[in-house]
Amino acid sequence: CMKSFGETLTLGADYCSAWPRQPELMSLFPEQRIIYLLSWAKKVIPALVVISGCVQLQWGHPANWPTFIATCLFALSLPVQGYYWLGRRADTLLPPSLSRWYFDINQKMNCKPSVSRPSYFDLAKTLRKAFEQLDRVFLFQ
Repeated sequence: CMKSFGETLTLGADYCSAWPRQPELMSLFPEQRIIYLLSWAKKVIPALVVISGCVQLQWGHPANWPTFIATCLFALSLPVQGYYWLGRRADTLLPPSLSRWYFDINQKMNCKPSVSRPSYFDLAKTLRKAFEQLDRVFLFQ
């Protein structure tokens, strides 16, 4: 079932908060790097747009305004693109190897898996719980 754009963004924001921020996962999944870049972009890009606007007003040529506006809109859309990517990723079913790992982790925690066909969002919730309950060795077993 296809989710709307808004639902995908909301799912991406939820996935962003559910993903465990553990250094061990950085080499295994791109999520942590995307989340880091997303948080950095939300802080830095608006300031860059304002500063660029001031510079454009002060020294820019009026003929450059359309390019400036297009560039600003693109820059301001980058965090939205990050949430969209995370939302699509969260809704993607795990490949068989990660699916087996998901079920193994649940078994080690003595939990019944919540779904029979897990998605990346299910994996994120399970990993978060596993980092709270298990020794970090579970990652490499």
